[in-house]
Amino acid sequence: MSLRQKTFFILFTVTTINFVSSQQEAAFSLYMFNHQSINPAYVGAQDYTQITLLGRTQWSGIIGAPESQAISIGHQFKNKNLGLGFSSIVDKIGPVQNTNASLDLAYHLTLNDKKLRLGLGLKLSGRSYQLDNSMLTPFDSSDQVFTEPINNKFLPNIGMGVYLHNEKFYLGLALPYLLEDIEVNLKRNYYLFFGGLLNSTKKIQFKPSFLFQKTEILPLAYDLSILIVANDKFWIGPQLRSTASGGIPGKKSAGFYGAIAGFHINDNLSLGYAYQGSNLNKNLGITNNSHELFLRFNLVPKVSGILRSPRLF
Repeated sequence: MSLRQKTFFILFTVTTINFVSSQQEAAFSLYMFNHQSINPAYVGAQDYTQITLLGRTQWSGIIGAPESQAISIGHQFKNKNLGLGFSSIVDKIGPVQNTNASLDLAYHLTLNDKKLRLGLGLKLSGRSYQLDNSMLTPFDSSDQVFTEPINNKFLPNIGMGVYLHNEKFYLGLALPYLLEDIEVNLKRNYYLFFGGLLNSTKKIQFKPSFLFQKTEILPLAYDLSILIVANDKFWIGPQLRSTASGGIPGKKSAGFYGAIAGFHINDNLSLGYAYQGSNLNKNLGITNNSHELFLRFNLVPKVSGILRSPRLF
């Protein structure tokens, strides 16, 4: 076993014991506002350029706690069929940093006169790993596994997805990374997500969002949130994440309860926040807090008029 294999085998074994924190890819609570990161078919679904930033910190107060950042940029060309974008995720757990960068391409087909469209996407990506030896204190100071630098590699990959959508509904199926990495035991992750906007009154809407994630070595996980949207401007609601076999979050099934809130600052700028922590999960034994921030810029041409409801997607 090579130095790189030994190092990552030990580190990934330690960091993949518990469920929700054991996903091999970075997981965001505000995924419903950043579909492009996991599904390239989303890019170009909006008729304007969109820039989305996400930042997540978990287990506040613990040294080496997980930190994740994501950025996605999507643009629709004038013919309204072709989308092109860039997305990147930086995921840190302890001394390990996983950096992924992707070029996202999509072609959108109009299926009927009710603006139902089908996006077909391709993700071309590369991944690199870094190890911060300064955070490690081995029992044997001469142990080469922890003292010698890792020969970092940029590992290419390819992914794909489909995205069915209109102004009130979306359904996505994606395999963002087709190629597995045997050295770090990285398996394929499959995603299915769907949601929409349900009108209650002229001023109140409900926005349910569902996500299912399956990895070969882990149980089927799901994420559910229901947001109350007021005046097409403010939104707030609960969220939960667990395994399909375990049902709702619990000490045996793991998972967590959380809350999401946000608002449109103006027609071009949106801000959101997600929280999971001890205040919502005392019965689950969770004593640390996790926070996530979301910021989105919509670069809408003046000729496009007002924004439509899909900005909530």
